[in-house]
Amino acid sequence: MVLLLATASAASHAQIGRQRPATAADPGYWVGLSIGYVSGITTTDDATGATWVFGYTSQLRATVEKTISQGITAGLAAGYSSAPLTYRSASQFNGACPGACQANADITQYLVFVRAASGSASGFGGTFGAEAGVTQFSKFRDRATKTSLDPADGSYDPTFGFVAGFRYRMSRLSELYVDQSYDFVLHKQSSSVTNQEVPRLLTFRGGIRFGI
Repeated sequence: MVLLLATASAASHAQIGRQRPATAADPGYWVGLSIGYVSGITTTDDATGATWVFGYTSQLRATVEKTISQGITAGLAAGYSSAPLTYRSASQFNGACPGACQANADITQYLVFVRAASGSASGFGGTFGAEAGVTQFSKFRDRATKTSLDPADGSYDPTFGFVAGFRYRMSRLSELYVDQSYDFVLHKQSSSVTNQEVPRLLTFRGGIRFGI
């Protein structure tokens, strides 16, 4: 009987020893910073009648997230770009930019998002999510003369999109990532032009997140 009890006790301890250690919980909050490449878009503007032909540019984006459950967060993002464009005015003879001119404008985004990560709690894994908020095209100015162009303060356009990418978890409190977002911007386009597509901002970015 003693031998049987000793054997059972030894087997029990062996099973406990083979159990996988518990995964450490994600931190309650994350803060992050990224830089991205934004592809160019073309759109018309109903308020001014102008056509904006944006070139590619970079975007700086900051995020703050709250952990909902292991691997899932919800957060806020703010992104800023100063983008080059060809500004085609509705007027061919009058105004600060008759016909067309080379210009710059600010593109600002304020978004809420949900992000989910796949894979293990460390190392490589996939990420995917959705986001929605507003995008503003503003502070148009002639590149050569710095003259302000209309509109000085653009409207806040409803925006929604999807994000997918990869991450590398360096530790419980730090993570590198690359992802690509595809955002639809519902800007009010010129009513005099038909068959226009919804402007789409395609952004490829790399960044870092820290748990707090």
